[in-house]
Amino acid sequence: MISRTIDDNLLNCPFCRRPLEAPGEIKARFGSSFEGGRCECGAVFVYDRDGHSLGDAYVDALGLLCGDDWERVWSLSPDEDYEVLELAYDSRRRKFGNERRRIANSPVFLFLRLKENSAAADRE
Repeated sequence: MISRTIDDNLLNCPFCRRPLEAPGEIKARFGSSFEGGRCECGAVFVYDRDGHSLGDAYVDALGLLCGDDWERVWSLSPDEDYEVLELAYDSRRRKFGNERRRIANSPVFLFLRLKENSAAADRE
């Protein structure tokens, strides 16, 4: 668990600004696990400790967003059906950094949220 390195009070949802709990371990459908969580606004997030597994983090976040409904996951289109924010976490300063200025090997939080007006949100 990463709760020792991330202060719960510093983690806020970038979509609604509500405070979030530190990422917890989530068991994926096929037996693997990842670190992430949910917000009350419907957003989900996944934590990639070194920023090298963003592809896996993206798939894990989509699965979490859709309740492991993989047919639904593969039917979604980014920006059309859901919003994506990739934020670097600066552990030295204990805050999120600019998504475009990510340093190599820096931790990354990947946030996803279904758009309210998308057909995908209507199927929930």
